[in-house]
Amino acid sequence: MICDVTSAEERRLLILKGIGEGRSSLEIAAGMGVDRYLVMRDIRSMHYNGDPALKQAHLDGNKRVVASKVSLGNVSEARFHSMMGMTVQEKNFENMVTFYRPELVKILQSGDECTAIMDLAKSIQKILVHNEIIGGRKSRRQISLKARGFLPKTELRMDQD
Repeated sequence: MICDVTSAEERRLLILKGIGEGRSSLEIAAGMGVDRYLVMRDIRSMHYNGDPALKQAHLDGNKRVVASKVSLGNVSEARFHSMMGMTVQEKNFENMVTFYRPELVKILQSGDECTAIMDLAKSIQKILVHNEIIGGRKSRRQISLKARGFLPKTELRMDQD
């Protein structure tokens, strides 16, 4: 779309439209058929003059970029779910439980879960709390029901015996 825009007001409107669509100054200049530095100079002067339409165009462009990223994220999330049968968050939780399985087994085999949790390193405790593998107040910490669901039944039976 080369149109050789000469009027400053026409350039301004096309620049605002291009920014609103999330285009770069080079793409806008190519579409208008003018030099890139002319477009950059016009944008700089609009910014210096505090053009409210420029601010709105930047907001619209940013919203458009964020919306496209969210839609791409939803597509990849749906693709992951169709392949794995679970969400990324569920898979991450399962991986964390698998990684910390030896610690969780020791906690389950101990008589008092809270004491066994307090015997773990503080960094491991923080990670387990942050990922909701263990829960409760500091004086009553225990393995969450969600985490117990990911542990094999044999390890849970050892706890109940």
